[in-house]
Amino acid sequence: MKTIEETYRERLLMLSKEYGGQTELSKRIDKSPAQISQWINGSADSKTGKARSMKSDTAREIEVSLNLPHGWFDQPVVSEHATPQEGYIQLTLLDVKAAAGNGFDNNDYPESVQLIEVSEKWARNNLGYSFKSISVITASGDSMQPTFNCGDWLFVDKATNFYEDEGIYVFTSLAGLKVKRLQKLVSGELVIISDNQKYNSETLKSEEIDSIKICGKVVATLRVEHI
Repeated sequence: MKTIEETYRERLLMLSKEYGGQTELSKRIDKSPAQISQWINGSADSKTGKARSMKSDTAREIEVSLNLPHGWFDQPVVSEHATPQEGYIQLTLLDVKAAAGNGFDNNDYPESVQLIEVSEKWARNNLGYSFKSISVITASGDSMQPTFNCGDWLFVDKATNFYEDEGIYVFTSLAGLKVKRLQKLVSGELVIISDNQKYNSETLKSEEIDSIKICGKVVATLRVEHI
């Protein structure tokens, strides 16, 4: 099993690639490129001779700076060909946020970026027995509180890429990628609902429904620290 230091290095490397290099990442997290390089490479400390590693307080600080879920740095990066731990299953985590708010301008539905492991018992109880069409994305914003919060993982059944019945769906519109509750009325109109009552609902007439594209239905949610 990987040490926490190894996990931190892999996570930092992921962020460096995502933000276009260590220099760009340094601007986002207010750390020097040299410091980031030392953490990623495990450079030896000139005084102790031990490999330099990031502290947990720094990991939490970076998570806040980049709006990452609490504990994101502590989750081991599972390689594409790794075998899951006993009692766990692997699911695809997509590098995308769905906005419980104004929408995120993502590339429709991107390719997978990594695998995550969740308890098989939890998965059976919450996702059923077929996982092939399940992907995981991250929620952003507060408009679906208290159903789920910003940073929660959303387990999305991509096979349900159509309106099935009332429920929470991930869909694209001109405003970007959103996650909202959808409810179809007898009149044929579609109501887009924010579970947070401080946000107003939106109603699409029957001829306007094609303006959105359903990407999948949310079948479960999970706080990262509860995995």
